Amino acid sequence: MYDFDQRIERRGTDSVKWEIQNPKVNGEGMLPLWVADMDFACAPEITEALIKRASHPIYGYTLKSNALYQGLKEWIHKRFGVEVEVSWMTGIPGVVPGIHVAVEAYTAPGDGVLIQTPVYHPFYHAVENRGRHVVTSPLLERDGRYEMNWDDLAQKLSDPRVKLMLLCTPHNPIGRVWTREELVRLGRLCVENGVLVVADEIHSDLVYEPNVHTPYYSLAPELANQSVTFLSAAKTFNLAGLYTSYLMTENQQLLRDFQVTASKMGYENLNLFGMEATIAAYQHGEAWLEELLIYLRRNAAYVHEFLSTRIPGVSMAIPEATYLGWMDFRQLGRSQAELNKLIREDAKLGLHDGTTFGRDGAGFMRINFACPRSILVEAMERLEHAVQK
Repeated sequence: MYDFDQRIERRGTDSVKWEIQNPKVNGEGMLPLWVADMDFACAPEITEALIKRASHPIYGYTLKSNALYQGLKEWIHKRFGVEVEVSWMTGIPGVVPGIHVAVEAYTAPGDGVLIQTPVYHPFYHAVENRGRHVVTSPLLERDGRYEMNWDDLAQKLSDPRVKLMLLCTPHNPIGRVWTREELVRLGRLCVENGVLVVADEIHSDLVYEPNVHTPYYSLAPELANQSVTFLSAAKTFNLAGLYTSYLMTENQQLLRDFQVTASKMGYENLNLFGMEATIAAYQHGEAWLEELLIYLRRNAAYVHEFLSTRIPGVSMAIPEATYLGWMDFRQLGRSQAELNKLIREDAKLGLHDGTTFGRDGAGFMRINFACPRSILVEAMERLEHAVQK
């Protein structure tokens, strides 16, 4: 029903991916495959909803409609079989701003905030920009698959200075879908040590079979009650530029603390068109999403197979979720500076430097494969030529 092979020109639309003036990811002649949005047209029902609302010529201050929260409630029940309540939710203009608010609301200057590295780089910024201390727990990598470092987690969560953990689930950039057993074990550690969990689940809809996403808020009440979760249709339906996200928690005190802090920081309003797009996405976008997941999974398989057969010094495990691949260049034996030169100057590719996600990312690059297959083919052929040369 949907044409994900169509190449849509994004230059001239102020696209960050395609037009940012940054020689690291979008220098002259480079093919940008870095920032996490998709080069696909969104579901037509979303465009229709935006056009319909735009036809009313007044775009004044707008309430957060109940339909926005009701849409998320119904979507969660449909996709994950979990019952939640509208009273657990509040809106926030983006998950990254929301994480800043959460760090401010739930910790004090100087407190420790734990993250599992390599991880989405705004986690670092949210902690450091609020005057808190980053505590890292490196994930363990075994044959291209990452696992939680339980001994390290137990040690660092027991530090009384650590008050909060930022959990990326599914994990960006490594593409892991944490199992229910892993999340329960982690949750018990956090409860035992009085550490609040802030779960970023923005990629929760982008999970490939047979993997199953377990929402943190669906865990046992004693675990879920010591957590808040961020959600959004932004990654799922390619709506990042509309800045509309949610925070959800059954713990009403945590919800109130977040709302009060968000208001103090000027984040109490949402984008009018973002709300309209999100409502339409959750009501009408499921068929589009199901086809998208098939296309993305095949793109990931293409990159994996190409590297395995034609560039044996480079590898990429097929991720369990997200449209982001974690490419391993360590067998080439190059420093990160040499690797960046290879990617940027020789291959002319705009990939995301792995060290952006922490020191554990040395020797890696993150690729965004949410694009028409023809773009991926060109990218892989450029990479092959550069490595051979």
